[in-house]
Formats: sequence, C-alpha cells, structure tokens
Amino acid sequence: MILVLTAEQTAPRELQVINDILDAGLELLHIRKYSFSDDEMSQFINGIATPYRNRLVMHSHHHLAEQFNIKRLHFNEHDRKLGIQNQFSQQTIRSTSVHSIHDFNRLDHQWSYALLSPMFLSISKLNHGAKHTVKKELKYRDNQQVHLIGLAGIHAENIISLYQDGVDGVALLGTIWKSEQPLINFKKCLQIDFSYSS
Repeated sequence: MILVLTAEQTAPRELQVINDILDAGLELLHIRKYSFSDDEMSQFINGIATPYRNRLVMHSHHHLAEQFNIKRLHFNEHDRKLGIQNQFSQQTIRSTSVHSIHDFNRLDHQWSYALLSPMFLSISKLNHGAKHTVKKELKYRDNQQVHLIGLAGIHAENIISLYQDGVDGVALLGTIWKSEQPLINFKKCLQIDFSYSS
C-alpha cells in the first residue's frame, strides 16, 4: 500500500501531479495544507478529479469533508491526544501519526492506520531523522489491529527493506515533491510495492 502526502507549501504543477499519480494507481492522497483558508482548500479539492474523492484524506479543514463527500480524516498526534477525533462520526475512516512504536502499540481499533516516522533521514524536512529513526523499533510491534505506514526518507531503493521489517505500507513525500520527475518516481515505487505485495 502506497500513500502520498502533499507538501505543506504549494509545489510546482501540484494539481497536475496529483491527478497524474491518482490516474497511475495511487491508493490514498493525504492533503496537508494547514495554512489554507476554507476557500483555498475548496479550490484545491475542486482541482482534483471528482472520481478520486474517495481516495482523499484531509489533515485539516475537517469541517469541509462532508461538503466534498470525503470520508477519510487524519488527526495529528496533538489532536489525537485531545480527542478531537471524537467530534466526528464513527463512520469516518480515521488515521493518525505517531513517532514511536510504543505509541503505535497503544492505538486502538478506531484507527485504520497510523503514519510512523521517521523511518529514514527525511528528504523534505531538513535534519528530520538525522539523530534518530524508528525503523529499528519495528521489531517491537505488537499491535496488529492498526495498519502501520512508514514515513520519511522513503524512495524506490529502500521500500523493500521496510516491508521486510513489517510495515503494512509506505507514505511518500520528498521523493514526489522534491523531484523533477514525480510521476516516474511514483511509478517506480508502485511497481516495487506491487511486486512485493503480490
């Protein structure tokens, strides 16, 4: 399983790239645009082909989800600890973020999956993962009711090592948005993911 996270800041040809990778088989796109106004977020979502609404995951502007028939909401660590997710319908598909296997193991069945990071030195965030990564913690996983998605520093050359260590999927960020060939990079990752999981 492969997810892609948008960059927080607008990227070149962003909506074109998003539609291209969704066309190419992207399973889920996480929209991370915390600084957007409601109007900007609405324009952004309207720039994504309507048939892909069921593949969109909103990190913010959760109050707009129903308007766009988006069923997937992501809650960061801070919001999860405040219980913000409890304000939304149980039918909402929920995901969250964690930064240690200990925190991941404590998640309950209300969460469909969690992004665990950093797996490697981040491509997009300066020095994130330089002093500590969580890849070696994967062997301590004892929570099988929540899917574990690896994040940070992931590209076509290191995906297989994560699957071998027990992740259920990977999330791409820098290898898409810091590249001049985002679609090619995505397709390489997707091919490896498909080969490994099939």
